[in-house]
Amino acid sequence: MKRPTYTLPSIVKKVFRSGERSLPRMEICARMEENELVAYTDLDSGSLLDTVLKMEQTPVRVGSSEAIVELTYQPHQLYDLAYRFLRESQTPKLVEQIVAELRRHTQFGWNQTLRLLQLERDPRFVQFQGDSRWFLAEWTLANDQVFAFCEKNGITQVTSRSLVHFLEQEVRVAADAAFLPGLDDRFRIDGDTLYIMVTGNEAESDLAVQEVAAAVVPDMISAEEMNQHEKNHQVLKEMKEDHTMNNVQSQSVFQEVQQLLEEAINRLELRHTEMSQEVVAHFQQSNMQAIEVLMKEKHKNEQIALGIRQVLAASEQQ
Repeated sequence: MKRPTYTLPSIVKKVFRSGERSLPRMEICARMEENELVAYTDLDSGSLLDTVLKMEQTPVRVGSSEAIVELTYQPHQLYDLAYRFLRESQTPKLVEQIVAELRRHTQFGWNQTLRLLQLERDPRFVQFQGDSRWFLAEWTLANDQVFAFCEKNGITQVTSRSLVHFLEQEVRVAADAAFLPGLDDRFRIDGDTLYIMVTGNEAESDLAVQEVAAAVVPDMISAEEMNQHEKNHQVLKEMKEDHTMNNVQSQSVFQEVQQLLEEAINRLELRHTEMSQEVVAHFQQSNMQAIEVLMKEKHKNEQIALGIRQVLAASEQQ
């Protein structure tokens, strides 16, 4: 069973509440078990804590006695700026993205910022196994909520273009909740479609996915279609070039403009295909904001292409 699982250091950090800097060892283990933080790991709470204490970049250390464990975090303005950046953006970020943002607000260089910003030690930042981005410990996880909603309403698939609206308006996922389908075997990403595995058993689930996938017609242009489109365009271009050689100069200019307009449509369609691949990449990282930006670009490009086609149609009638 695969579920989004915090990294071992993050599990220990999640135990500490706001304002706490040290805890009895027994209390840490009890909280891990009480909150089921060790449910999807191969370690018991005691072994997990011992493993984290031995790590090089550990967020905790042994305190005044063996029975006390304390955080190694030391306050610094960079940590506060990083926390503010994630909280305002409400989006998990790679450390490189965080460093780039911090350099805009401080005089520290890249290497110095990277050396000082040890997010492994700050209890406000956590990571999930299999995801290198940093999340805020205060954020919730929406996977259970999304799956329960889909199971209750018989929803088996959601397209990337409607995912943001689906999560916000239908499921009512909180703005500070993370949805990580790529780390959860209850969800499956195929192309630009998210499948929800709500059937009773794995065999039926696989069959349902195959049937749904076969029925879905992607609105993105396939590679074969693009190749054929480029071949047709090249033939048309060559025919027009031959025809242009026999026309007067004014006709040559008209054909050249027409050709440029068709090439513009071709480039917009190529960009359409590129965006389909970008959507998949962002979809796997649950980067809903990036997907929303791509959808806006897609709509704008479609409007431009429509306008160009209308101009070409009008010119052919003259």
